[in-house]
Amino acid sequence: MFSKNNKKMIAERSAERTLKYGLVKLNVGLASVLLATGLTFAGGQAASADTVTTNTEAQTTEVAPGQNDATTEATETTNKADAATQTENQGLTKESATESLKDAKATQDKAQGEVTEATKNVEDATTVRNDAKDVEASAQKDLDASLQAKKDIPAATDKVKEDSAALDNARDDVDKAQDNTEVAREAENTAVVNENAAQEKVDAQQKTVDDLKPAADQATAAQNTAKAADDIVSDQAAIQKDTEDEANLQQVVKEAQTTVNNLVETARQAAETETQAVDALKKAKEAEVSAQTNVDATRTALKDATAQAEKDKAALEEAQKAGDAARATVKGWEDKIAQWQQFLVDEKDTSSSEHLNNLKKGIAAMKVRLGQAQDAVAEAQKAIDSALDVYGASRAKQTTAEETLTKANAALAVAKMSTAAAQTKEKAAAKSNAEAQAALEAGKAALEKSQAELANVQDKLAADKDKLVVDQAKYNDLKSQNNFADDEDVAAAQAAVDEAQTAVDKVQPNVDKANHAVHAQEKVVKAAQAVVDEAQANLDAVSEKLAQWKQALVDEKDTATSYHLDNLKKGIKALTIRQGQAQDALKAAQENLANEQAKLAKFQAVQAKNQAALDSANEVLTNAKNTLADTEKKNADFKDALANTQAIKDYEAASATLAEYQKELASAQEAVAKAEAAFNEAQQKEDAAKAAYETAKETYLTDKAKLQDLEALAAKEDEYVVAFEQASDKLNEAQAALDEAQKALQDKNASLSVANGEVKYWEGVLAVLETKTPSKDAETQTPDTDKPGKDTETQTPDTDKPGKDTETQTPDADKPGKDTETQTPDTDKPGKDAETQTSDTDKSGKDVKDNNEPAKITNEDKVVVNDVKKVATTSEKKVEVKTIAKKAEAPKADAKAATLPQMGEKDNNEAAVVGLGLAGVAGALGLGVLNKKRS
Repeated sequence: MFSKNNKKMIAERSAERTLKYGLVKLNVGLASVLLATGLTFAGGQAASADTVTTNTEAQTTEVAPGQNDATTEATETTNKADAATQTENQGLTKESATESLKDAKATQDKAQGEVTEATKNVEDATTVRNDAKDVEASAQKDLDASLQAKKDIPAATDKVKEDSAALDNARDDVDKAQDNTEVAREAENTAVVNENAAQEKVDAQQKTVDDLKPAADQATAAQNTAKAADDIVSDQAAIQKDTEDEANLQQVVKEAQTTVNNLVETARQAAETETQAVDALKKAKEAEVSAQTNVDATRTALKDATAQAEKDKAALEEAQKAGDAARATVKGWEDKIAQWQQFLVDEKDTSSSEHLNNLKKGIAAMKVRLGQAQDAVAEAQKAIDSALDVYGASRAKQTTAEETLTKANAALAVAKMSTAAAQTKEKAAAKSNAEAQAALEAGKAALEKSQAELANVQDKLAADKDKLVVDQAKYNDLKSQNNFADDEDVAAAQAAVDEAQTAVDKVQPNVDKANHAVHAQEKVVKAAQAVVDEAQANLDAVSEKLAQWKQALVDEKDTATSYHLDNLKKGIKALTIRQGQAQDALKAAQENLANEQAKLAKFQAVQAKNQAALDSANEVLTNAKNTLADTEKKNADFKDALANTQAIKDYEAASATLAEYQKELASAQEAVAKAEAAFNEAQQKEDAAKAAYETAKETYLTDKAKLQDLEALAAKEDEYVVAFEQASDKLNEAQAALDEAQKALQDKNASLSVANGEVKYWEGVLAVLETKTPSKDAETQTPDTDKPGKDTETQTPDTDKPGKDTETQTPDADKPGKDTETQTPDTDKPGKDAETQTSDTDKSGKDVKDNNEPAKITNEDKVVVNDVKKVATTSEKKVEVKTIAKKAEAPKADAKAATLPQMGEKDNNEAAVVGLGLAGVAGALGLGVLNKKRS
């Protein structure tokens, strides 16, 4: 399959095709049947046609699926072309051809049904054969087992005897082990009795020790506490001594530090003197080095001045030589000019004017050269003068450098003398400094020694103080743990009681004073409250009367006289004034009451504070008295425990006795452990002996059962022989039935192939009759079935009805990507059994009119496929087939040829009989070859 966007494949499928013809590869039986059929038709042609030439070729080859398509298609096209030619020559009608086609298809359907039934028979026979084969294999296995059992019986008998002897020995071992176990059990019981007696003694003594332990622990704790107190006293004495030693050593260190300070100053002065001497020596050396450098520089300058003077002298000599050369050149040109002037004078009258002019020109040119030479002489003289000046200056520099060198040598000598003197002073200063440093080091050593001793004493003092703290904490812990108290604790508790009593006595007056103030203020507050109540009553009375007058004014407004109303108004005004006064008086009384109440609250707060202080002081006093009583009791217990030394002795004696009893108990327990171990060992040996006995018994019974099984199996030898022979007979019968079914299937396949050829023939005839046009170029024309997407193997040409396929089309099988008609997916998978499986066309409900569906015949490891159209191969086996070539260049029959033998004409009966006879002989030969291969 390919995508609709795959334009390349679409173009290839749409391109015009040219049919290619090849050989059809067929199996043996089908090839023989087709050969007979071909000979039949060839015989009919030979009976009526002038000349018919055939050329066939058969070959055996191994093929793969899909190699027969092109050849089959070419064969069908050729058959159709032959049918068209013969139809044209014999004058058949469409109705007769249709009737013949129907008969051929009926025969084809019948043959197809017979093939399906024969295939099922082959499958059933194969199943029966396989079942018989399995039965035979099972019988063979049983027989082999019986024979082997007969061979194994002697060895099994010997093994049973050995097992019986081993079982007797194991039974004896069990009896011995049981006796040993009983002895070990009695020894263990005796050891347990001894252990219980020792345990009772230990328990009784342990009770005695436990009773004595509290008093002994109390006495021991008291002694430890007293020892801790003694340690504290020792620590305090050591601290006192360490403090004195520290003071003495501090004085020694101070004196040593003073000595070291003095020595440091002396050493500093000596070092300073040495440093000054070193600096002076350094400066002297620097001056000497500077003088030496000056001498070296002066010598270098003198050397350079001398070299420059020599160089300037050489330059002067060169300048003088150049001047002499320039003067010689001038002299030469003067002589030359004089000579040419003399020539001019001598030859004035004898030479031509041209020669004379040349002489004059030469003289003029030489005068120019003479002027140049004279200029060169002047320049050379200038150079000589300049060289003289330079040489004079160089000589002056040389003289100055000599004088400077002399002075520098003198300064160098002075500097060396100064350096020697500075070295002498530096050595003396270094000696003094070394002596001062030695004295300083000795002083420092003495100081360090004193400081080390002081540090050791201080460390000892710190350690003693730490020890005192530890011993004090230990002493306190012992007292706390044992509820002891010493005399100091009693004194401290008494002091706490006295202090608490003093605090109570101090707070009590303040409490009394605060109580008195509170009582007095309460009286004042009560009086102020009475004033407030009185003012409130006065205000209430005035307010009530004012309300009455106001109501009367309202009630009598219309009935009373104006005088009476005025009096009411005046009275209301006076009452209003009195109400305001009463309100002011009430307010003043309330403020006074609030102030007095505030004072009372303050007095009460002071009273509560003083009372709380008194309660706290009383509580502290009570606690202190309780602590004093408890401390006195602890002190008494401490002294009693410290005096009770006999309790410790009694406890130690009882503990020693307990230790002895515990040793005896340990010995008894060890004896019990050994007895238990011995009993356990004996028990294990007994269990092992019993297990060995059971094992021997099981082995004996197992081997005896095996022997009985072998004897029973050997006794069935004759029965298994008979069963094997019967199974072999049934297998042979099943194989014969399978061979017969396969032979019948071959016959049915041959009949189906004949029917297929007949249908193909009549379909070609009918197609030609429907077109009503002769097909002269049928052998080379390409039908429309080659168009892409159409069925190219079984479709008819364009002469068929448009859009219709013939009855033999198989679109589902011929479409790209689909399985072909001859493929069997289940049998094509590796590892599957292909003996009894058929193609999809054998299933019920399928159209059996398609003549191109295959019928597979499988036998053991060979698969034979009968198919005119395609040949399929399994994944592991190839199919051997015979192919038969198509007719080659079949000539056209004469126009006056008789009708075909299939039309039932009497004139062709003889030829038809001959053809059928040949077909029968060829089919028998083909089936014989196939059976020979299968056997």
